Amino acid sequence: MSVRSRLRILAVIAGIVPPSALAAQDAPYESPPEALPRVVAPQPVPFDHKLHMDHRMTCVDCHPGAIESERAGLPDRDRCMLCHQAVAADRAGVQQLADMASGTKISWERVYRVPDFVFFSHSEHASAGLQCAVCHGPVATRSVLRQEISTNMVACMNCHAQRQASNECYLCHDLGQ
Repeated sequence: MSVRSRLRILAVIAGIVPPSALAAQDAPYESPPEALPRVVAPQPVPFDHKLHMDHRMTCVDCHPGAIESERAGLPDRDRCMLCHQAVAADRAGVQQLADMASGTKISWERVYRVPDFVFFSHSEHASAGLQCAVCHGPVATRSVLRQEISTNMVACMNCHAQRQASNECYLCHDLGQ
């Protein structure tokens, strides 16, 4: 079965396109309209990615699971305070962190998200040599993040095809097997 056929079947299952799309074997699959960049709500604690990257921090300094886990993780108050006990302690955002109880999880607004029925492993992509910017855009140049790169199925399947990676359905979807 071709990749195009599998895309159509998955799109019907996900409710993105009507079942009649299965009959249109020669028509290319088109993803639903997507307004990018997508702006997210303000973060609960101000965070400037560019500023942190300018100070030679890396993605894994704040997102420790990005290399070795399925989820990259989001920093909690204690991870931030590892540096901010001494660095920029007089800034309002850092004082806001310092006022939180140790162990507090910060309710960050997610910028990139895939649907609940999609499995995505950061470690698999990192071990394939992909840099964070491939999926997340030029984060190092952004003070405020917006979703700039599509995470829809077509974008992911095209990325896999470009890199000659498998596009088997079970890699991203639990098919009850």
